[in-house]
This record gives sequence, structure tokens and C-alpha cells, in this order.
Amino acid sequence: MPYTTSLKLGNEHQEIINILDFYTSEIKFLEKLLAELLEKNSNYEVKVEGEHFQNQFIIQQKNIDELKSKILINKHEAALEAKVHAGKIDERLVVDIKQVSRDTNQIEKTVEEIRQEFKRFVAKWL
Repeated sequence: MPYTTSLKLGNEHQEIINILDFYTSEIKFLEKLLAELLEKNSNYEVKVEGEHFQNQFIIQQKNIDELKSKILINKHEAALEAKVHAGKIDERLVVDIKQVSRDTNQIEKTVEEIRQEFKRFVAKWL
């Protein structure tokens, strides 16, 4: 089994968690705006489109929560590996966190697309 130094992961765990926390805050903010818009507008079309956004926010938050869980597992496994192997960790853990990083990038793109679509929705109904 190939090993690398634990420094290879560096601050990557925390950086990704910070990004995911930002998008959690962003989703909460958008949810609040949506609730305000739905409260002020009882149009059927607004309700239907609003439900679409509610679903998107739920899905993206679920994706964020899953990635956070993967990060915490990876971080825990890396700490155990570093203890057992004098600061060295299995390269598989580095590969795993790189995949989480790619998945995080995809969430960033998706939330940005949803945000832009939501801005158009809000502009249409305000």
C-alpha cells in the first residue's frame, strides 16, 4: 500500500468544509428570500415555481451534507493512519479527498446556476 505524508492533505479538509459552509449559508439565504416572496404572492404559478426552488435547495443541502460527512470520515481515517504510520497516510485517502474536492466544485457550479435562475424568478415576480 503506497503512503504519503499527512501534509499532503494540508488544510484541504478545512478549506472544503469552509466552502460547503458558505453554500449552506447561501442556500439558507435563498430559502429566506423565497419564503418572503411566497408570503407576499399567492399566484399559482409563483407557488409552483417556488416549489421547484424549494426542492432544489433541499437537494443541494443534502449533497453538501453528504460531502461534509465524507470529509469528516476521510479526516478521521487520515488521523488514524498518521498515528499508526508515524505521520504517513495511505495515498487512497488523498485520492478520496481529491474526489470530494471535484464534487464540491460541481456543487458550486450547480448552486450558482440555481442562484441565477432564482434571481430571474424573483425579478419576474417582485
